[in-house]
Amino acid sequence: MNKTFEMTLLFDFFGDLLTGKQREYFDYYYNDDLSLGEISELTGVSRQGVRDTLLRSERLLMEYEEKTGVVKRFRELDSALRELEVLAGELEAEVTGPALEKARLLRAKLRGLL
Repeated sequence: MNKTFEMTLLFDFFGDLLTGKQREYFDYYYNDDLSLGEISELTGVSRQGVRDTLLRSERLLMEYEEKTGVVKRFRELDSALRELEVLAGELEAEVTGPALEKARLLRAKLRGLL
């Protein structure tokens, strides 16, 4: 999986557990797509200092996931919901009468969760 996507996903779940400086550098690097040199110029911190802070942030985010498994569980639930939505669509195509309305409602609720 793409490292940037993986890191931003971890940040979405655990970013509040980082320090303000870690969050700021992470945001500049991953969300604003700034280079280490550009972040260094903006913050007045050496390029190496920015790099060290980013590496520590990445390590912490990965440790939080290893300890909690929250992102893994999120992905599993998302996948299961997508499968259920497809099955509800198939059911909707196969039934009539009151069951059709229930199948439509089920599918709509599943879409709302995605």
